[in-house]
Amino acid sequence: MRNNSMVFVMIMALLTACANVTDEKNQGVPGTIESPTASVMPSPKSTEVKRSDNSVRAIGTHPNGRLLIQPAGNVIVAPLGAPSCYGLETDLSWSGDYEAVWESETAGTISEVMAFPSDFEIIQPNDVPVEMQKFSMGDTDVFAFVPRYTDCHGLDTYLFGVTDGKAFHITFEMKSGEVWLNIDQHPHKLIRSTKDELIVTGGYGAGQDTIDEFHFKYDSSKHSMILQKTNQLKPDDKG
Repeated sequence: MRNNSMVFVMIMALLTACANVTDEKNQGVPGTIESPTASVMPSPKSTEVKRSDNSVRAIGTHPNGRLLIQPAGNVIVAPLGAPSCYGLETDLSWSGDYEAVWESETAGTISEVMAFPSDFEIIQPNDVPVEMQKFSMGDTDVFAFVPRYTDCHGLDTYLFGVTDGKAFHITFEMKSGEVWLNIDQHPHKLIRSTKDELIVTGGYGAGQDTIDEFHFKYDSSKHSMILQKTNQLKPDDKG
């Protein structure tokens, strides 16, 4: 009888100890047991990583074919990560080797038009290819490619032309004799064309009292925009 009493006391002591351990585990949230992984679950943004991407980034549609901005080598895409002059944190940034190519509808061929600088960057709000702005200068259809859709100061802009089923890069010939491969345009004043003139409102920086407004005429023999005159605008002038 004495032995049975001792066994009963030991069983009760063990049950009491187990109950205390369970109570200690449940103190975090009433009525639940905390999972050891609950506090370390990653947020959706922390799972976003850089990845390779070989998609076309911009398209210029023409009756005789398509002008494409596409990778020429390794390209990495990732979210911008933080808001800046270049866009929002959720915008996408592509970096790598890019080229402009002409996909001829009539000849059924693809030919290189231009190779962009190494580690070329493109920033857009999403991964949908951009449709390039199109206008005409004489017999030439002109396409404008803007790699970054926004900026605090100026948007890099490249021009390409299509004539007689062939595509080519269009340069900018300045008064100083310099030849520019591209030009900065004002973030809020897009390039515009008349029948025979291209007007580009230049970029600007802090402290500038005036902004350049460039007037070009297209020279089809040089595949170049030739500067005719430069006006000075106030930063808030609508032009």
